[in-house]
Amino acid sequence: MYKGHATLPLRTPVFYEFLDTNGYVKAGHVLKLIDIKGSESALRYINQGEFKGLVVTASLDRTDFREPIRVFDVIHLESQVTQVWNTSMEVQVRVRADNMITGACRDIATSYLVFVAIDGKTRQKIHFPPYHPSSPEEIQLAKSADLRKKNRQEEGRTAPFIPIEDSDNPVIVTRLMTPNDANAQSNVFGGEILALIDNAGSQAAKRQALSGTVVGVAQDRMSFIGPTFIGETAEARAIVTKTWNTSMEVQVEVDAIHPNSGLRRKVASSYLVYVRLGPDNRPAEVPPLFPQTEAQEQRAERAEVRQSIRKHEEAQAKALNSVQEHVHEHGDAP
Repeated sequence: MYKGHATLPLRTPVFYEFLDTNGYVKAGHVLKLIDIKGSESALRYINQGEFKGLVVTASLDRTDFREPIRVFDVIHLESQVTQVWNTSMEVQVRVRADNMITGACRDIATSYLVFVAIDGKTRQKIHFPPYHPSSPEEIQLAKSADLRKKNRQEEGRTAPFIPIEDSDNPVIVTRLMTPNDANAQSNVFGGEILALIDNAGSQAAKRQALSGTVVGVAQDRMSFIGPTFIGETAEARAIVTKTWNTSMEVQVEVDAIHPNSGLRRKVASSYLVYVRLGPDNRPAEVPPLFPQTEAQEQRAERAEVRQSIRKHEEAQAKALNSVQEHVHEHGDAP
């Protein structure tokens, strides 16, 4: 029985095309790699023994970027299954940067993705094989996954999504989906949508920062509502919902637009956090956002709720990480 062991690492060098104007690797590129690596573990799990099927990315939980990735780094990703529920599962992806010159290794981010299993022919949801964590470390990882699921449900109740309207003056980024962006079933890879979301989100953040330098520090809750297909145009709409001292939250929605009918389908929604940088590349004050409508005021209030949930989740993660580190070193829970 599969026990959630990590798959072989994915290593990829940094090319100039992946860099932003600051010389850092774009967050969207890293998110694309995270989705690829997470999908590998999910696919291996669903296709064990008599079970056969495909997986689709359903959501990406909070991903904090501890520091940027630069030229001469090699991006190193590892993934493993952490928990399996009924028709969904969570996969952990850990990202680090290995410097090609010095050999120094830096932890960059830890991300958690949720996948659903579908039948390759009928496209209907199917059940995952049962997962039975056995080692103390696997048990702690599963408990941590259950906490994140509970927090997602709480956020859905206390801070529901408010759709973006034209009156919000969103930043709009569009892109035609081609065969290079999709799998054999013509479904666009989740990582391509993640990259588009970061593109739109960073532009909205730059506009709020008055064209100042911004860097993505967190991919917050990210939900895939439906698939995007080859030939459709993906349109991302982004607005700033709340500013704090040196950071801001950005809301992004993605529609898929049919090439012939022009019909729109909502396919994804996300929240991201950006920090404004000053000339010294240190966090700088963000020009404040003043809500002008009732919907904008509600978004700002719900952003505060999400921030509170984030802080609570960070405290939970630190406590669980300390337990996991103890388990890894000593083989049992403290």
